[in-house]
Amino acid sequence: MAYNLHIFRGTDWTDGADDPITADELLSIDGVEKFSQPPITNPRTGLSMSMGMNNMYSFGKAVFMLEDGMITVACRNEDVPDVMRPLAEALGAVIQGDEEEYY
Repeated sequence: MAYNLHIFRGTDWTDGADDPITADELLSIDGVEKFSQPPITNPRTGLSMSMGMNNMYSFGKAVFMLEDGMITVACRNEDVPDVMRPLAEALGAVIQGDEEEYY
């Protein structure tokens, strides 16, 4: 199970976003891009598969999901809070971990 960080405008990520972050707002921030991955093709069968990533974005080296007005990013190393802090600041949002601690 991954440990996640949540970027949102509100008091606690478990309560949801008080002021939801929108995709348009997110994409207006310098450095945020829509994340896409090319389809994967099985060389033996020729079957091509792609994943629906309509709510996936990237910022620097981080890839994250925007859902229900909140950003969720899997925290795979201790640098993630620092990488995401400028994004949270640009959105006027806070960063909170799964265990309700703030960064």
